[in-house]
Amino acid sequence: MKSSAVCVGDNCIDYYLPPINRHFIGGNALNVAVHMQTCGISTAYVGVVGNDADGQHIISVLAQKGLEISNLNTLPGKTAQTHIRLSPHGDRQFVYEYLGPQENLIFDNDALHFILGHRLIHTTQNGGVHPYLPHFRQSRQALVSFDFGDRPAPDLIERTIGSVDVAFFSLPDYLNDQAESLAREMFSRGPALVVVTLGAKGSLAFDGNIYFESTPPIDTVDTLGAGDCYIGVFIANWLQQKTVSTCMQVATHSAAKVCQHYGAWPQVRIFPD
Repeated sequence: MKSSAVCVGDNCIDYYLPPINRHFIGGNALNVAVHMQTCGISTAYVGVVGNDADGQHIISVLAQKGLEISNLNTLPGKTAQTHIRLSPHGDRQFVYEYLGPQENLIFDNDALHFILGHRLIHTTQNGGVHPYLPHFRQSRQALVSFDFGDRPAPDLIERTIGSVDVAFFSLPDYLNDQAESLAREMFSRGPALVVVTLGAKGSLAFDGNIYFESTPPIDTVDTLGAGDCYIGVFIANWLQQKTVSTCMQVATHSAAKVCQHYGAWPQVRIFPD
């Protein structure tokens, strides 16, 4: 079956430091692809892994989950990795990041043709796909979704926001009161929809109207991947023509469930040190 959405960019192995000592597949773009596929949207993932055991594990698991991975390439070297420490409250802290072969993620004409054949293209600030965004947008063959994360550089926003249809941002607790002004400003610069996630406080969206969804109280184990889950579930429901409010509600509850286990999504296999 031809995939209707494609996620392009980063993947990695998330290495949890002691006392967790577990490894999980992760990466913003990859996580979103997995959650979209789980929600019933046929999804492709385009990226690059190293020619090591980690890379082969990623390929194997994504294939098992039914993602279209014909444009997931393997290059010499180690697959990207992130070292993570969890606080006593389950907040993830990035200790070390190695990008692996991602810096060599270059699309030839065949790959671009494949990407542009989808209804929606999603990528991230860590995806290394920024130079291609104007091409994606100018083609008008696909909608473009972009995760700016919680610390986008002003020049990144300047170079990309006008090429984005759906923009996602994240704000830390101490900046939650800026969510509406951020959403309105970004909306004025091009996107048809701006969503701002606010961690434990919930999320806000703006498409000319303001929407807010609070997060239910939960016992948090690990916050890693909750934002990616929110984005993947939100986009999947949005593509199924659900209302913005419904997309937010379903995405919020799904993200809350992710916070109750280790890793960005339930893994086929967890491999320890």
